[in-house]
Formats: sequence, C-alpha cells, structure tokens
Amino acid sequence: MLGTSSGYFDTIPKDRLLEIVKEKISDHRVLGLIQQFLDQGIMEELRTWTPEAGVPQGAVLSPVLANAYLNPLDHLMAESGFQMVRYADDFVILCRSPEEAEAALTKVREWVESQGLTLHPEKTHIVDMRETSFSFLGYSFPGKKPFPANLCASRAPWRSSLATRCTSQIAPLAEAHSQLSSRCCVADRSNQRGRA
Repeated sequence: MLGTSSGYFDTIPKDRLLEIVKEKISDHRVLGLIQQFLDQGIMEELRTWTPEAGVPQGAVLSPVLANAYLNPLDHLMAESGFQMVRYADDFVILCRSPEEAEAALTKVREWVESQGLTLHPEKTHIVDMRETSFSFLGYSFPGKKPFPANLCASRAPWRSSLATRCTSQIAPLAEAHSQLSSRCCVADRSNQRGRA
C-alpha cells in the first residue's frame, strides 16, 4: 500500500502537535519557542496573516515537528502487526494479501482522519508489487508492468543516500513477502508530484 496525506505540512493541527511535543519536552522556554515558531506570521503581497493550522515549510524544525506528529501512527501500525516504512507523510506498508492491505488502509485512514488530516485520494492506493511498479522517495520498485516514465521523479543528488537507506529497509521486507502467492503493498506516489 502506498500512501501520503493531502497538504500535510499545511494541515497539521497546531494544538494537537503541541500536546505531542509536551509529552517529550517539559521546558516551558523551549515550548514557548516552538509555539512562537508555529504562530509566526506569513507575508504575502505586503499582507501578513497567521495560519490556523500547519507548520512553516522550509524551516529546519518543520520536518522534526511533522515526524513527531505522525510518530503515534508508526506505533499503531507496528502494534497492529503491519510493517510500515515512513518518511514524513510518505509511507509504504507491506502486506501479505489484498485483505490485509485493505485492513491497513482502513486503519491508517481512521487514524489520519481522527488526527485532523486526510489521505491524498489519488496517491494513496493498494498496489500488487508483483504486477505493478511503483516509486517511493525516488526509488523505483519494478513489477511486471513498468511505471510510466513521464511520472517517475528524477533523482536529485541528495536523494541517493536517502533512497539507499529506504531500499535497505524495504528490500528485505519485500523479498520476504515475495514468497507468498498474493502480495500487496500500500504505498505512496507523492514523489511524482515534483517536489524537491
């Protein structure tokens, strides 16, 4: 199964995010700085406004906070017996059957919606890895049906080490699952949306 959330960085509920941060950080000065970071205004065409949700994109702290917000999902999926690989809001869940993939998708969808987020409807889907190719974080996983070349993201130089790390985690899991007659994967195609 491939998955990603829709507009993730822009839709993270700030109050819920701060509650998660408070579980790990008790220093009120640090929490105050994080609150200021989240409440900073945005200037657009000489007009300033403060978003009600989301984390500022492009800042060093944003990916840390975004990953902290999804950390409970990692634990939920592991406790439920699913093997999930996630980078920010992009993820792959390896499953043994279409039914297991449907169960994983349902569990993710319920959790995501309960946290004030939504899954991207076109980029979150079930893929049979034996039949259909897919890409995850710039690395292609070939199936019998090749992934359309015009949708494949070109690899940026910084992605090569990330793809190697990701592949080293996914490949052994996929190999173990390849022995099964029916194999599905919940996966994400968000890297085709052209983000750097």
